[in-house]
Amino acid sequence: MIKKTINIIKQVLVFIIILFSYTLAFSMNWIFKNFGNIGLEEIMFQINVPLTNANTDYYYDYAQNALPYILLCTIITFTLICFIFKKRVKKIYPKRMKGVNEKRLTVYKKCRIDKKYIGKLISSLIVLIISFTYTIQKTDFIQYVRQILSESTLIKNEYINTKDVNILFPEEKRNLIYIYLESMEATFYSKENGGAFEDSLIEDLEELAKENIVFSNSDTFKGLYALPGATWTTGAMTAQTLGLPLKIPIDRNSYGDYKSFLPGAMGLGEILQKNGYNQMLAIGSRVEFGGRDHLFKEHGNYQIFDFNQAVKEEKKDAGDFVWWGFPDSDLFEYAKEKIMLMSEQEMPFNFTMLTADTHAPDGFKCEECDEEFEEQYFNVLNCSSKKIKQFVEWIQEQEFYDNTTIIICGDHTSMQPETFNEIRDSGYERTVVDIIINPAVFPENTKYKYGSTMDMFPTTLASLGVKIEGNKLGLGTNLFSNEKTLIGKYGLNYVKNELEKNSNYYNTKLIYGLNQ
Repeated sequence: MIKKTINIIKQVLVFIIILFSYTLAFSMNWIFKNFGNIGLEEIMFQINVPLTNANTDYYYDYAQNALPYILLCTIITFTLICFIFKKRVKKIYPKRMKGVNEKRLTVYKKCRIDKKYIGKLISSLIVLIISFTYTIQKTDFIQYVRQILSESTLIKNEYINTKDVNILFPEEKRNLIYIYLESMEATFYSKENGGAFEDSLIEDLEELAKENIVFSNSDTFKGLYALPGATWTTGAMTAQTLGLPLKIPIDRNSYGDYKSFLPGAMGLGEILQKNGYNQMLAIGSRVEFGGRDHLFKEHGNYQIFDFNQAVKEEKKDAGDFVWWGFPDSDLFEYAKEKIMLMSEQEMPFNFTMLTADTHAPDGFKCEECDEEFEEQYFNVLNCSSKKIKQFVEWIQEQEFYDNTTIIICGDHTSMQPETFNEIRDSGYERTVVDIIINPAVFPENTKYKYGSTMDMFPTTLASLGVKIEGNKLGLGTNLFSNEKTLIGKYGLNYVKNELEKNSNYYNTKLIYGLNQ
Protein backbone atom coordinates (compact mmCIF):
# COMPACT_ATOMS: atom_id res chain seq x y z
CA MET A 1 0.00 0.00 0.00
CA ILE A 2 2.83 2.40 0.94
CA LYS A 3 4.73 1.49 -2.21
CA LYS A 4 1.65 2.18 -4.33
CA THR A 5 1.10 5.54 -2.61
CA ILE A 6 4.73 6.55 -3.19
CA ASN A 7 4.44 5.58 -6.85
CA ILE A 8 1.28 7.72 -7.22
CA ILE A 9 3.05 10.67 -5.59
CA LYS A 10 5.92 10.28 -8.05
CA GLN A 11 3.57 10.31 -11.02
CA VAL A 12 1.73 13.35 -9.64
CA LEU A 13 5.05 15.20 -9.27
CA VAL A 14 5.90 14.57 -12.92
CA PHE A 15 2.41 15.73 -13.94
CA ILE A 16 2.70 18.91 -11.84
CA ILE A 17 6.08 19.81 -13.36
CA ILE A 18 4.66 19.42 -16.86
CA LEU A 19 1.51 21.35 -15.93
CA PHE A 20 3.56 24.19 -14.45
CA SER A 21 5.77 24.30 -17.55
CA TYR A 22 2.88 24.72 -19.96
CA THR A 23 1.07 27.11 -17.61
CA LEU A 24 4.14 29.35 -17.57
CA ALA A 25 4.63 29.28 -21.34
CA PHE A 26 1.02 29.70 -22.43
CA SER A 27 0.26 32.27 -19.72
CA MET A 28 3.21 34.37 -20.81
CA ASN A 29 2.10 34.09 -24.42
CA TRP A 30 -1.44 35.11 -23.40
CA ILE A 31 -0.16 38.12 -21.44
CA PHE A 32 1.80 39.47 -24.38
CA LYS A 33 -1.06 38.78 -26.79
CA ASN A 34 -3.50 40.75 -24.62
CA PHE A 35 -1.29 43.45 -23.11
CA GLY A 36 1.51 43.88 -25.59
CA ASN A 37 5.20 43.88 -24.74
CA ILE A 38 4.87 44.85 -21.06
CA GLY A 39 7.78 44.53 -18.67
CA LEU A 40 8.33 42.08 -15.85
CA GLU A 41 8.04 44.99 -13.44
CA GLU A 42 4.32 45.28 -14.10
CA ILE A 43 3.85 41.50 -14.20
CA MET A 44 5.49 41.23 -10.77
CA PHE A 45 3.28 44.02 -9.44
CA GLN A 46 0.13 42.23 -10.55
CA ILE A 47 1.39 38.98 -9.00
CA ASN A 48 1.96 40.77 -5.69
CA VAL A 49 -1.33 42.69 -5.94
CA PRO A 50 -3.76 40.08 -7.34
CA LEU A 51 -6.23 40.94 -10.12
CA THR A 52 -9.10 41.42 -7.70
CA ASN A 53 -11.99 43.30 -9.29
CA ALA A 54 -10.35 43.22 -12.72
CA ASN A 55 -12.22 43.17 -16.00
CA THR A 56 -13.90 39.73 -16.03
CA ASP A 57 -13.42 39.53 -19.81
CA TYR A 58 -9.78 38.67 -19.10
CA TYR A 59 -10.75 35.61 -17.07
CA TYR A 60 -13.08 34.39 -19.82
CA ASP A 61 -10.46 35.04 -22.49
CA TYR A 62 -7.82 33.17 -20.48
CA ALA A 63 -10.23 30.28 -19.95
CA GLN A 64 -10.90 30.11 -23.70
CA ASN A 65 -7.52 30.90 -25.23
CA ALA A 66 -4.93 29.66 -22.75
CA LEU A 67 -6.36 27.10 -20.34
CA PRO A 68 -7.45 24.52 -22.98
CA TYR A 69 -3.96 24.52 -24.54
CA ILE A 70 -2.34 24.16 -21.12
CA LEU A 71 -4.46 21.15 -20.19
CA LEU A 72 -4.29 19.53 -23.63
CA CYS A 73 -0.51 19.81 -23.94
CA THR A 74 -0.01 18.66 -20.35
CA ILE A 75 -2.15 15.53 -20.83
CA ILE A 76 -0.57 14.65 -24.19
CA THR A 77 3.00 15.16 -22.92
CA PHE A 78 2.41 13.23 -19.70
CA THR A 79 0.72 10.35 -21.55
CA LEU A 80 3.50 10.24 -24.15
CA ILE A 81 6.25 10.15 -21.53
CA CYS A 82 4.51 7.38 -19.59
CA PHE A 83 3.98 5.37 -22.80
CA ILE A 84 7.58 5.70 -23.97
CA PHE A 85 9.15 4.49 -20.74
CA LYS A 86 6.57 1.80 -20.02
CA LYS A 87 6.90 0.38 -23.54
CA ARG A 88 10.70 0.28 -23.37
CA VAL A 89 10.73 -1.69 -20.10
CA LYS A 90 8.39 -4.33 -21.48
CA LYS A 91 10.59 -4.83 -24.56
CA ILE A 92 13.93 -5.05 -22.79
CA TYR A 93 13.02 -6.90 -19.63
CA PRO A 94 12.16 -10.41 -20.98
CA LYS A 95 15.33 -10.74 -23.10
CA ARG A 96 17.77 -9.80 -20.38
CA MET A 97 16.21 -11.71 -17.47
CA LYS A 98 16.06 -15.28 -18.77
CA GLY A 99 17.73 -17.70 -16.37
CA VAL A 100 18.14 -15.19 -13.56
CA ASN A 101 17.23 -16.39 -10.05
CA GLU A 102 14.21 -14.93 -8.26
CA LYS A 103 16.25 -12.83 -5.77
CA ARG A 104 18.26 -11.10 -8.49
CA LEU A 105 15.07 -10.67 -10.52
CA THR A 106 13.40 -8.76 -7.66
CA VAL A 107 16.43 -6.45 -7.32
CA TYR A 108 16.47 -5.87 -11.07
CA LYS A 109 12.76 -5.04 -11.13
CA LYS A 110 13.28 -2.40 -8.46
CA CYS A 111 16.18 -0.90 -10.41
CA ARG A 112 14.13 -0.83 -13.60
CA ILE A 113 11.23 0.90 -11.84
CA ASP A 114 13.60 3.57 -10.47
CA LYS A 115 15.19 4.09 -13.86
CA LYS A 116 11.76 4.35 -15.47
CA TYR A 117 10.71 7.07 -13.01
CA ILE A 118 14.02 8.92 -13.37
CA GLY A 119 13.44 8.95 -17.12
CA LYS A 120 9.99 10.46 -16.64
CA LEU A 121 11.35 13.04 -14.20
CA ILE A 122 14.17 14.07 -16.51
CA SER A 123 11.72 14.37 -19.42
CA SER A 124 9.41 16.61 -17.40
CA LEU A 125 12.37 18.77 -16.35
CA ILE A 126 13.38 19.14 -20.00
CA VAL A 127 9.88 20.44 -20.72
CA LEU A 128 10.31 22.87 -17.81
CA ILE A 129 13.69 24.08 -19.12
CA ILE A 130 12.20 24.67 -22.57
CA SER A 131 9.37 26.64 -20.98
CA PHE A 132 11.77 28.78 -18.94
CA THR A 133 13.92 29.38 -22.03
CA TYR A 134 10.86 30.54 -23.97
CA THR A 135 9.82 32.84 -21.10
CA ILE A 136 13.30 34.36 -20.82
CA GLN A 137 13.35 35.03 -24.57
CA LYS A 138 9.90 36.65 -24.46
CA THR A 139 10.71 38.90 -21.50
CA ASP A 140 13.54 41.00 -20.12
CA PHE A 141 13.96 38.44 -17.31
CA ILE A 142 17.78 38.40 -17.22
CA GLN A 143 17.96 42.18 -17.34
CA TYR A 144 15.22 42.42 -14.71
CA VAL A 145 17.11 40.15 -12.30
CA ARG A 146 20.37 41.99 -12.98
CA GLN A 147 18.69 45.34 -12.32
CA ILE A 148 16.95 44.41 -9.05
CA LEU A 149 20.19 42.92 -7.73
CA SER A 150 21.95 46.22 -8.47
CA GLU A 151 21.74 49.18 -6.13
CA SER A 152 20.98 52.72 -7.31
CA THR A 153 21.37 55.93 -5.32
CA LEU A 154 19.45 58.10 -7.82
CA ILE A 155 16.27 58.29 -5.73
CA LYS A 156 18.28 58.91 -2.55
CA ASN A 157 20.25 61.72 -4.18
CA GLU A 158 17.41 63.40 -6.09
CA TYR A 159 14.26 62.83 -4.01
CA ILE A 160 12.82 66.02 -2.53
CA ASN A 161 10.71 65.30 0.53
CA THR A 162 7.52 67.34 0.23
CA LYS A 163 7.39 67.69 4.01
CA ASP A 164 10.57 69.79 3.89
CA VAL A 165 9.43 72.22 1.15
CA ASN A 166 7.70 75.56 1.62
CA ILE A 167 4.50 75.55 -0.43
CA LEU A 168 2.42 78.73 -0.69
CA PHE A 169 -1.14 78.80 -2.06
CA PRO A 170 -2.71 81.93 -3.53
CA GLU A 171 -5.30 83.76 -1.47
CA GLU A 172 -8.06 82.60 -3.83
CA LYS A 173 -7.60 78.88 -4.33
CA ARG A 174 -8.39 77.42 -7.73
CA ASN A 175 -10.41 74.28 -8.39
CA LEU A 176 -8.74 71.33 -10.08
CA ILE A 177 -10.26 68.83 -12.50
CA TYR A 178 -7.68 66.15 -13.28
CA ILE A 179 -8.54 63.66 -16.02
CA TYR A 180 -6.42 60.51 -16.35
CA LEU A 181 -6.89 59.06 -19.82
CA GLU A 182 -6.40 55.31 -20.02
CA SER A 183 -3.54 54.42 -22.41
CA MET A 184 -3.77 57.76 -24.22
CA GLU A 185 -0.48 58.58 -25.85
CA ALA A 186 0.82 61.31 -28.12
CA THR A 187 1.57 58.59 -30.66
CA PHE A 188 -2.08 58.83 -31.75
CA TYR A 189 -1.63 62.44 -32.92
CA SER A 190 -0.94 63.15 -36.58
CA LYS A 191 2.69 63.14 -37.69
CA GLU A 192 2.40 66.86 -38.26
CA ASN A 193 1.96 67.36 -34.52
CA GLY A 194 4.38 64.74 -33.22
CA GLY A 195 2.33 61.56 -33.53
CA ALA A 196 3.03 58.44 -35.57
CA PHE A 197 -0.04 58.39 -37.86
CA GLU A 198 -0.68 60.30 -41.07
CA ASP A 199 -4.19 61.16 -39.91
CA SER A 200 -4.85 61.76 -36.23
CA LEU A 201 -6.72 59.03 -34.34
CA ILE A 202 -7.67 61.55 -31.65
CA GLU A 203 -8.49 64.67 -33.63
CA ASP A 204 -10.54 66.34 -30.89
CA LEU A 205 -7.79 65.94 -28.32
CA GLU A 206 -5.32 67.25 -30.87
CA GLU A 207 -7.49 70.36 -31.24
CA LEU A 208 -7.42 70.84 -27.46
CA ALA A 209 -3.65 70.48 -27.54
CA LYS A 210 -3.37 73.23 -30.17
CA GLU A 211 -5.50 75.61 -28.12
CA ASN A 212 -3.90 75.03 -24.70
CA ILE A 213 -0.62 74.23 -22.94
CA VAL A 214 1.27 71.04 -23.82
CA PHE A 215 4.66 70.29 -22.30
CA SER A 216 6.58 68.36 -24.91
CA ASN A 217 9.88 66.55 -25.39
CA SER A 218 10.12 67.95 -28.92
CA ASP A 219 8.97 71.00 -30.89
CA THR A 220 5.52 69.41 -31.42
CA PHE A 221 2.97 67.93 -28.96
CA LYS A 222 5.00 64.84 -28.18
CA GLY A 223 4.12 64.76 -24.45
CA LEU A 224 5.78 63.16 -21.45
CA TYR A 225 7.70 59.93 -20.89
CA ALA A 226 6.24 57.18 -18.70
CA LEU A 227 9.31 55.90 -16.85
CA PRO A 228 9.83 52.49 -15.17
CA GLY A 229 7.42 52.08 -12.27
CA ALA A 230 4.84 54.29 -14.01
CA THR A 231 3.88 52.15 -17.01
CA TRP A 232 0.58 50.77 -15.67
CA THR A 233 -2.37 52.59 -14.12
CA THR A 234 -1.56 52.39 -10.41
CA GLY A 235 2.10 53.16 -11.10
CA ALA A 236 1.07 56.06 -13.34
CA MET A 237 -1.22 57.54 -10.69
CA THR A 238 1.55 57.15 -8.12
CA ALA A 239 3.97 59.00 -10.40
CA GLN A 240 1.58 61.87 -11.10
CA THR A 241 0.40 62.37 -7.52
CA LEU A 242 3.52 61.48 -5.49
CA GLY A 243 6.30 62.16 -8.00
CA LEU A 244 7.60 58.61 -7.54
CA PRO A 245 7.74 55.34 -9.44
CA LEU A 246 5.92 52.35 -7.95
CA LYS A 247 8.60 49.76 -7.24
CA ILE A 248 8.31 46.25 -5.82
CA PRO A 249 10.95 45.54 -3.14
CA ILE A 250 13.02 42.37 -3.31
CA ASP A 251 12.98 41.79 0.45
CA ARG A 252 10.57 41.80 3.41
CA ASN A 253 6.82 41.56 2.85
CA SER A 254 4.88 41.03 -0.33
CA TYR A 255 3.46 44.29 -1.68
CA GLY A 256 -0.03 42.84 -1.27
CA ASP A 257 0.58 42.56 2.48
CA TYR A 258 1.47 46.22 3.00
CA LYS A 259 -0.74 47.93 5.56
CA SER A 260 -0.18 51.33 3.93
CA PHE A 261 0.72 52.77 0.52
CA LEU A 262 4.13 54.49 0.44
CA PRO A 263 3.68 55.99 3.93
CA GLY A 264 7.03 57.80 3.69
CA ALA A 265 5.81 59.95 0.79
CA MET A 266 3.58 63.02 0.81
CA GLY A 267 1.71 63.87 -2.36
CA LEU A 268 -0.71 66.11 -4.18
CA GLY A 269 -3.80 64.86 -2.34
CA GLU A 270 -2.36 65.51 1.10
CA ILE A 271 -1.21 69.01 0.16
CA LEU A 272 -4.64 69.92 -1.21
CA GLN A 273 -6.38 68.30 1.78
CA LYS A 274 -4.31 70.39 4.21
CA ASN A 275 -5.31 73.48 2.27
CA GLY A 276 -9.02 72.83 2.62
CA TYR A 277 -9.85 71.10 -0.66
CA ASN A 278 -12.83 68.79 -1.08
CA GLN A 279 -11.53 65.81 -3.08
CA MET A 280 -13.07 62.99 -5.07
CA LEU A 281 -11.80 60.19 -7.31
CA ALA A 282 -14.30 58.93 -9.91
CA ILE A 283 -13.69 55.76 -11.92
CA GLY A 284 -15.93 53.32 -13.75
CA SER A 285 -14.17 50.23 -12.41
CA ARG A 286 -13.78 49.00 -8.83
CA VAL A 287 -11.29 51.12 -6.95
CA GLU A 288 -9.70 48.18 -5.12
CA PHE A 289 -8.07 46.93 -8.32
CA GLY A 290 -4.30 47.47 -8.15
CA GLY A 291 -4.40 49.13 -4.73
CA ARG A 292 -5.81 52.42 -6.02
CA ASP A 293 -8.08 52.71 -2.99
CA HIS A 294 -5.06 52.79 -0.68
CA LEU A 295 -3.25 55.36 -2.82
CA PHE A 296 -6.11 57.88 -2.84
CA LYS A 297 -7.54 57.25 0.61
CA GLU A 298 -4.19 57.36 2.38
CA HIS A 299 -2.81 60.27 0.37
CA GLY A 300 -5.57 62.83 0.56
CA ASN A 301 -8.60 61.01 1.96
CA TYR A 302 -10.45 61.28 -1.34
CA GLN A 303 -14.14 60.43 -1.55
CA ILE A 304 -14.42 57.47 -3.92
CA PHE A 305 -17.02 57.07 -6.62
CA ASP A 306 -16.55 53.74 -8.42
CA PHE A 307 -18.75 50.92 -9.68
CA ASN A 308 -19.51 49.71 -6.16
CA GLN A 309 -20.49 53.22 -5.05
CA ALA A 310 -22.70 53.63 -8.13
CA VAL A 311 -24.54 50.48 -7.04
CA LYS A 312 -24.90 51.85 -3.49
CA GLU A 313 -26.32 55.09 -4.88
CA GLU A 314 -28.69 53.02 -7.06
CA LYS A 315 -27.29 54.48 -10.26
CA LYS A 316 -26.35 50.95 -11.34
CA ASP A 317 -27.38 47.40 -10.52
CA ALA A 318 -24.73 44.83 -9.62
CA GLY A 319 -25.58 42.97 -12.82
CA ASP A 320 -24.83 46.01 -14.99
CA PHE A 321 -21.09 45.30 -14.87
CA VAL A 322 -19.53 45.59 -18.35
CA TRP A 323 -15.93 45.89 -19.46
CA TRP A 324 -14.23 47.19 -16.28
CA GLY A 325 -17.45 48.30 -14.57
CA PHE A 326 -19.50 50.95 -16.31
CA PRO A 327 -18.45 52.68 -19.56
CA ASP A 328 -17.01 56.16 -19.94
CA SER A 329 -20.26 57.52 -21.39
CA ASP A 330 -21.80 56.94 -17.94
CA LEU A 331 -18.68 58.14 -16.14
CA PHE A 332 -18.79 61.56 -17.80
CA GLU A 333 -22.45 62.00 -16.89
CA TYR A 334 -21.83 61.02 -13.26
CA ALA A 335 -18.78 63.32 -13.24
CA LYS A 336 -20.93 66.30 -14.24
CA GLU A 337 -23.31 65.56 -11.40
CA LYS A 338 -20.54 65.20 -8.81
CA ILE A 339 -18.67 68.30 -9.99
CA MET A 340 -21.80 70.44 -9.78
CA LEU A 341 -22.38 69.30 -6.21
CA MET A 342 -18.76 70.02 -5.27
CA SER A 343 -18.85 73.44 -6.95
CA GLU A 344 -21.81 74.47 -4.79
CA GLN A 345 -19.77 74.12 -1.61
CA GLU A 346 -17.64 76.95 -0.23
CA MET A 347 -14.37 75.04 -0.24
CA PRO A 348 -12.26 74.58 -3.41
CA PHE A 349 -12.46 71.14 -5.00
CA ASN A 350 -10.21 68.60 -6.66
CA PHE A 351 -12.18 66.25 -8.89
CA THR A 352 -9.99 63.47 -10.31
CA MET A 353 -11.25 60.87 -12.76
CA LEU A 354 -9.95 57.95 -14.81
CA THR A 355 -11.37 56.73 -18.11
CA ALA A 356 -11.29 53.04 -19.08
CA ASP A 357 -12.85 52.51 -22.53
CA THR A 358 -9.44 52.74 -24.24
CA HIS A 359 -7.92 49.91 -22.20
CA ALA A 360 -6.44 47.04 -24.19
CA PRO A 361 -7.30 44.71 -25.75
CA ASP A 362 -9.28 46.52 -28.46
CA GLY A 363 -11.07 48.91 -26.09
CA PHE A 364 -14.77 49.10 -25.27
CA LYS A 365 -16.87 50.13 -28.26
CA CYS A 366 -19.99 51.90 -27.03
CA GLU A 367 -23.09 52.88 -29.01
CA GLU A 368 -21.68 56.37 -29.59
CA CYS A 369 -18.56 55.14 -31.41
CA ASP A 370 -18.38 55.82 -35.14
CA GLU A 371 -16.86 53.47 -37.74
CA GLU A 372 -14.20 55.79 -39.12
CA PHE A 373 -11.38 53.24 -38.99
CA GLU A 374 -11.04 49.54 -39.77
CA GLU A 375 -9.64 48.70 -36.33
CA GLN A 376 -12.02 48.76 -33.38
CA TYR A 377 -9.30 50.12 -31.11
CA PHE A 378 -8.81 53.16 -33.33
CA ASN A 379 -12.56 53.84 -33.34
CA VAL A 380 -12.62 53.62 -29.54
CA LEU A 381 -9.71 56.07 -29.28
CA ASN A 382 -11.47 58.47 -31.64
CA CYS A 383 -14.72 58.15 -29.67
CA SER A 384 -12.95 58.76 -26.36
CA SER A 385 -11.29 61.84 -27.81
CA LYS A 386 -14.69 63.28 -28.76
CA LYS A 387 -16.15 62.56 -25.32
CA ILE A 388 -13.26 64.32 -23.59
CA LYS A 389 -13.60 67.45 -25.71
CA GLN A 390 -17.36 67.53 -25.11
CA PHE A 391 -16.74 67.16 -21.37
CA VAL A 392 -14.20 70.01 -21.41
CA GLU A 393 -16.65 72.20 -23.32
CA TRP A 394 -19.32 71.46 -20.70
CA ILE A 395 -16.91 72.51 -17.91
CA GLN A 396 -16.09 75.72 -19.77
CA GLU A 397 -19.78 76.63 -19.82
CA GLN A 398 -20.12 76.45 -16.03
CA GLU A 399 -19.90 79.42 -13.65
CA PHE A 400 -17.00 77.87 -11.70
CA TYR A 401 -14.79 77.49 -14.80
CA ASP A 402 -12.99 80.85 -14.53
CA ASN A 403 -11.41 79.70 -11.29
CA THR A 404 -10.80 76.10 -12.41
CA THR A 405 -7.78 74.43 -14.01
CA ILE A 406 -8.28 71.31 -16.12
CA ILE A 407 -5.45 68.83 -16.57
CA ILE A 408 -5.66 66.00 -19.09
CA CYS A 409 -2.93 63.38 -18.98
CA GLY A 410 -2.50 59.87 -20.30
CA ASP A 411 -1.75 57.42 -17.51
CA HIS A 412 0.73 55.36 -19.54
CA THR A 413 1.37 54.26 -23.11
CA SER A 414 -1.03 51.76 -24.64
CA MET A 415 -0.72 48.02 -24.09
CA GLN A 416 -2.67 47.20 -27.23
CA PRO A 417 -0.83 44.18 -28.74
CA GLU A 418 0.63 44.26 -32.26
CA THR A 419 -0.66 47.77 -33.02
CA PHE A 420 2.71 49.34 -32.28
CA ASN A 421 5.11 46.71 -33.65
CA GLU A 422 5.94 48.72 -36.75
CA ILE A 423 6.15 51.98 -34.79
CA ARG A 424 8.41 50.36 -32.19
CA ASP A 425 10.70 48.98 -34.87
CA SER A 426 11.01 52.45 -36.43
CA GLY A 427 12.59 53.81 -33.24
CA TYR A 428 9.72 56.20 -32.52
CA GLU A 429 9.69 57.21 -28.82
CA ARG A 430 6.22 56.83 -27.36
CA THR A 431 5.01 59.39 -24.84
CA VAL A 432 1.69 60.19 -23.14
CA VAL A 433 -0.71 63.03 -23.85
CA ASP A 434 -0.60 66.06 -21.52
CA ILE A 435 -2.83 69.13 -21.85
CA ILE A 436 -3.30 71.92 -19.30
CA ILE A 437 -6.33 74.17 -19.71
CA ASN A 438 -6.90 77.50 -17.95
CA PRO A 439 -3.90 77.50 -15.57
CA ALA A 440 -3.15 80.34 -13.15
CA VAL A 441 0.28 80.87 -14.71
CA PHE A 442 1.83 80.50 -18.15
CA PRO A 443 5.25 79.05 -18.98
CA GLU A 444 7.96 80.83 -20.91
CA ASN A 445 8.59 77.69 -22.88
CA THR A 446 6.74 74.38 -23.40
CA LYS A 447 9.05 72.69 -25.95
CA TYR A 448 12.01 70.36 -25.33
CA LYS A 449 11.13 70.04 -21.66
CA TYR A 450 12.24 66.37 -21.50
CA GLY A 451 9.66 65.69 -18.83
CA SER A 452 8.12 62.54 -17.40
CA THR A 453 4.76 61.91 -15.77
CA MET A 454 6.45 62.31 -12.36
CA ASP A 455 6.86 65.99 -13.21
CA MET A 456 3.07 66.38 -13.19
CA PHE A 457 3.07 66.40 -9.36
CA PRO A 458 4.69 69.84 -8.88
CA THR A 459 3.43 71.04 -12.27
CA THR A 460 -0.19 70.47 -11.21
CA LEU A 461 0.30 72.58 -8.10
CA ALA A 462 2.01 75.30 -10.12
CA SER A 463 -0.93 75.35 -12.55
CA LEU A 464 -3.12 76.30 -9.56
CA GLY A 465 -0.90 79.29 -8.82
CA VAL A 466 0.95 77.55 -5.98
CA LYS A 467 4.51 78.72 -5.26
CA ILE A 468 6.93 75.83 -4.66
CA GLU A 469 10.30 76.45 -3.05
CA GLY A 470 12.92 75.11 -5.49
CA ASN A 471 10.25 74.02 -8.01
CA LYS A 472 10.83 70.34 -7.20
CA LEU A 473 8.76 67.76 -5.32
CA GLY A 474 9.46 64.02 -5.10
CA LEU A 475 11.40 63.24 -8.27
CA GLY A 476 9.32 65.73 -10.24
CA THR A 477 10.12 69.21 -11.53
CA ASN A 478 7.67 72.07 -12.07
CA LEU A 479 7.51 72.27 -15.88
CA PHE A 480 6.29 75.88 -15.71
CA SER A 481 9.74 76.76 -14.34
CA ASN A 482 13.09 76.73 -16.10
CA GLU A 483 14.55 74.12 -13.74
CA LYS A 484 16.01 71.01 -15.37
CA THR A 485 13.98 67.83 -15.01
CA LEU A 486 15.52 64.53 -13.93
CA ILE A 487 15.70 63.44 -17.59
CA GLY A 488 17.08 66.84 -18.61
CA LYS A 489 19.82 66.52 -16.02
CA TYR A 490 20.88 62.90 -16.56
CA GLY A 491 19.39 61.76 -19.87
CA LEU A 492 16.49 59.40 -20.56
CA ASN A 493 18.37 56.10 -20.74
CA TYR A 494 20.36 56.72 -17.57
CA VAL A 495 17.23 57.60 -15.58
CA LYS A 496 15.38 54.54 -16.92
CA ASN A 497 18.23 52.20 -15.97
CA GLU A 498 18.60 53.67 -12.49
CA LEU A 499 14.89 53.52 -11.71
CA GLU A 500 14.82 49.84 -12.66
CA LYS A 501 17.44 49.08 -10.02
CA ASN A 502 16.84 48.36 -6.36
CA SER A 503 16.88 51.35 -4.02
CA ASN A 504 17.38 50.78 -0.31
CA TYR A 505 16.39 54.40 0.30
CA TYR A 506 13.07 53.84 -1.49
CA ASN A 507 12.42 50.59 0.39
CA THR A 508 13.20 51.91 3.88
CA LYS A 509 12.17 55.58 3.73
CA LEU A 510 9.23 55.49 1.33
CA ILE A 511 7.72 51.99 1.31
CA TYR A 512 8.18 51.28 5.01
CA GLY A 513 8.26 54.89 6.18
CA LEU A 514 11.20 54.30 8.52
CA ASN A 515 13.10 57.18 10.16
CA GLN A 516 10.65 59.75 8.92
